[in-house]
Amino acid sequence: MTNKEERPAGCVLRLFGAPEQTVQKAVEALPDTWQGTVHCRSRGAETLVALQSSTPQQLHRAVQLLRTSLAPALYGEGEQTLAAAAVQALEQHRKLLVCSDTAAGALLETRLENLPGAEKVFDFGAMSYADAALTARLSRKLRKAPQAEPARTLARVQAMQRMTGAALAVGCVELPQSRLLLVGGKKGCWLRCVAPDENLGLWLLDMLRRAACGLPQAGGTNWQPYGRAVPDAALTSAALTAAPPAQPRPKRRRLGKALVALLLLALAALAAGWYYTGGDLAALPQKLQSLGAESLPHAGAKLV
Repeated sequence: MTNKEERPAGCVLRLFGAPEQTVQKAVEALPDTWQGTVHCRSRGAETLVALQSSTPQQLHRAVQLLRTSLAPALYGEGEQTLAAAAVQALEQHRKLLVCSDTAAGALLETRLENLPGAEKVFDFGAMSYADAALTARLSRKLRKAPQAEPARTLARVQAMQRMTGAALAVGCVELPQSRLLLVGGKKGCWLRCVAPDENLGLWLLDMLRRAACGLPQAGGTNWQPYGRAVPDAALTSAALTAAPPAQPRPKRRRLGKALVALLLLALAALAAGWYYTGGDLAALPQKLQSLGAESLPHAGAKLV
């Protein structure tokens, strides 16, 4: 009789935005002890990796290795959709999403409207581009904004994000030979040019999922700080494909300030010890022990 632990096991991993060569290298890097089979199938930017193993333990080890090597492109397993993964990421990280224009809303609303939890993280235009009062305020804010695209759409995304207080605001603009997708945060915006024959909605969902989780964007996605002009080279699909995925700089400023403060405190303590001991720091412990309670100010005493 076959042991339950020896029954065949299978799994399907779902990826988006991973180059075919990257997936192939990850599969080839599985250890020699892996005796199962792996089949990859790609359609556009989405790739399915089907694994079959003789034991669940062996399958689990292979899945963990592929999860590590293919992150952050791996968004789910089994029948999970990219839309569901995006909603889950927004909900887990408490990110509110709004659209800055009708084009972006059209790409997302039909994909999210029937998903559980979507109404918690997406306003479906009710408090953003579909709100008449808000769009009137937005128009006034954009009076001094550039008229040329994509600078105007970038300004719109930034203004909508600030007006609504949402963590992420998205936009979409039509360019002569492509579509530009924008996902804006507090300090800047991720930009990606997508060919008209590609699935714009899936690309936008993947950008949102990665942005919500703080993951690196797929290769060909650029980071654009607010207040800077969009370079012409960034508006072509070829240029974006050739460029590495630029990400915002990590937040190290607070850590640096804390280290500087600690260093200053250490130097101040060293100087005080030097002054108190007359330059003989070795005598500092004995000096401190000699301080009695009488040397400390008592209740009601005034420090001069």
